[in-house]
Amino acid sequence: MKRKEKAAVDEFVALVGGKTWEPVRHKCMGKWSGMTDYGFVIDGRITLFVSNSMAYFKKRIREWIKSIHTFEAKKDCYLRLLREQIEKDNDKAKDEKLNPVRLIDIGILSPESNSPFDFFTPYVLVEINGRRFKHQTAELSCAIMVDSLAGYLEECNCKDIYTARAVRTPDYIFCGVRFDSRDNMYKIGK
Repeated sequence: MKRKEKAAVDEFVALVGGKTWEPVRHKCMGKWSGMTDYGFVIDGRITLFVSNSMAYFKKRIREWIKSIHTFEAKKDCYLRLLREQIEKDNDKAKDEKLNPVRLIDIGILSPESNSPFDFFTPYVLVEINGRRFKHQTAELSCAIMVDSLAGYLEECNCKDIYTARAVRTPDYIFCGVRFDSRDNMYKIGK
């Protein structure tokens, strides 16, 4: 790993509250034979895959850093947009006799998580019927990461309300989708 790649990882690790990191690489097999996956381990517990080529390694880390800075700069705007959405969702939930959602906060990092998928994933901290948790879907996370939350919410409001896959007994609506606060799906942590 060259000095510029190391500097990018140093900056990212410091930004997410890490102290140390070690590079990792794994030879690919099968269809990807001849390629190598590159990443790093933060503080000996979180392994993040970056790229399967060093050609894009630094660029990817810089994109992650930019996403964090954009999130921090736009957090208040995102909160306002989500509060407006939750008002709409709660009106619909009331009609369906489902629980209202209370927005507590939003975030982009879950340092308590040991999962590489949950560690660096945008989420919405909500409270439903006394239960607090980090709600997360791939679409919501992607919209926040690429700074397109307003467009995503607009799309959500153009669709009919539906129940998320594998949800059997929904008890709340978020972004026009029914979820169950009592199961462990669409959540970070327990």
